[in-house]
This record gives sequence, structure tokens and C-alpha cells, in this order.
Amino acid sequence: MGIIYGLIAALGWGTGDFLITRATRQIGWQWTLLFAQMAGIVAISLVLLGRGDPLPPWGPDWLAAVAVNLLNVTGTLLLYRAFTIGTLAIVSPISASFAAVTAALALLDGEALGMITLAGTGLVIGGVAVVSRGPGTTHTNLRGLPEAIGVAISFGLFFWLIGDVTATFGIAWPVLIGRIVTVLAAVIVLAVNRPALPRLTAAHGGLIIAASALDTIAFLSFNTGIATAYVSVVTALASIFSAVTVVLAWLVLRERLARSQWLGVAGILVGVLLVSLA
Repeated sequence: MGIIYGLIAALGWGTGDFLITRATRQIGWQWTLLFAQMAGIVAISLVLLGRGDPLPPWGPDWLAAVAVNLLNVTGTLLLYRAFTIGTLAIVSPISASFAAVTAALALLDGEALGMITLAGTGLVIGGVAVVSRGPGTTHTNLRGLPEAIGVAISFGLFFWLIGDVTATFGIAWPVLIGRIVTVLAAVIVLAVNRPALPRLTAAHGGLIIAASALDTIAFLSFNTGIATAYVSVVTALASIFSAVTVVLAWLVLRERLARSQWLGVAGILVGVLLVSLA
């Protein structure tokens, strides 16, 4: 079942990221972040009401949950920024290389990694280098690349630590905690940058609600998966969400990359899969 949960998470995150990208480019990433997280709070609150999960007792575990979710907030802020200014087919797979970061952390923590995992990590690093450099004649937009690398680092740390939080709080409460912390971060970002309030349409609302619902489903599926199967397997399968995003960007947005950069993207995706499934 862990494989199924991982694939559901990949589909949810991949499609949700594609929809969020459409929204960020129309109304700005700061406002999209706030509206999407507010919609996410409503979605996960409905799930909690339906499940009847009791409120965990207050204590040090709450501080740990908030601290871990600050990593998720950092990654989310950078992800929205990367989606706004970058080429989706580039920033999405680089962001998804957090599986390699998690593998590296496991190695530093004393876990013995096999040759397949090390080979996958090498493919990810090499793929990022190829995509970042590109051929000298390419006009591909490489903006958003530093943000995407920051996403990989932040999410790599987050997914390495979230298992302990899920074991204490269950599958749904960590999602709500993350939403609330992210909304607070979005309010701070808006207060500092003070972007103009966009004119929202029904289409914008539909994109945000759909993306938030898919993101909520993905998080719940991921949390359920790591509670029932190996974290490495579920994380690897979930991290290939970028393949879904890349395909949608190619089919719908008609994003074009140089041939060498497509090879780099392919290397990242294969590397992510090897790291997670080894």
C-alpha cells in the first residue's frame, strides 16, 4: 500500500504545482501563497472534523512540530517564487531532488547507503549541473534556479524529520499545523513587500481551490504511506511528482528546453527514482 500512497502523493503534488504555477503568474506568488494556504486550512479542517481526530495534548511536541514545519514553510516560499519567475520544466525536477538531500542526510547520520542510492544521487547532481548550464546558444530562462535548489534542501530536511511528527500527531494534524505556520509566514511576507491586491476572478479561485485540495490529498497520502511503509520508498515515489509537472508544462504551457537540458531533467528524474527505491 505504501507504493500506492506514494503515487497518489506524486499525482497530487505534481498536478497541484502545475495549477499553482498558473495562479502565481496571474496574481503574484505572495497572494497566491496566502489564498492557497487559507483554502488548505479549510480543506484539512474538514478532514479533521470528518475523522474526529482528537487535539494532541500541548507540550514540547508542539514546538517540535512547528520547528519542522518551518522547513516546509521555507521550501514553500521558495517554491512559489521559483514557479513565478522560472521555467517550470527546470525548477520542478530540481525541487523534487530533495530525495537526494534526504539520502545524503541519512548517510551523514550513519546509515549505510547502497551503490544504487549513491548512483542516483550522482545523477541528480549531474542533472542539476547540466540543466543549470545549458548550451551556450540556449535562451532558456534559468531564473528561479537558486530558489529551486533551496527548495530541495528545505524539503529534504523536512521529509527527513516529518516521520517523528506524524508518529506523534497522526496524519492530519501535522498538515494543519503546517498550513497555519505558512499562513503566518505569508502575512509577514505581504506586510513587508506590500504587493497590490490583485483582482480575483472565478478562474483564479478555481485554480487555487483545486490546487489546495490536491496538495492536501497528497500530504495526507504521504503521511499515511510513511506510517505504513518504508519512508525511503514512499518519499521516492512521491518525489517523482516533478515528472507530472514537467509533462503538463510541456503539453499545456509549451515550455521548450534545449536537448541537453532535457537530458539533464531526465537524469534528475531517474536519479530521484533510484535514490528512493534503492
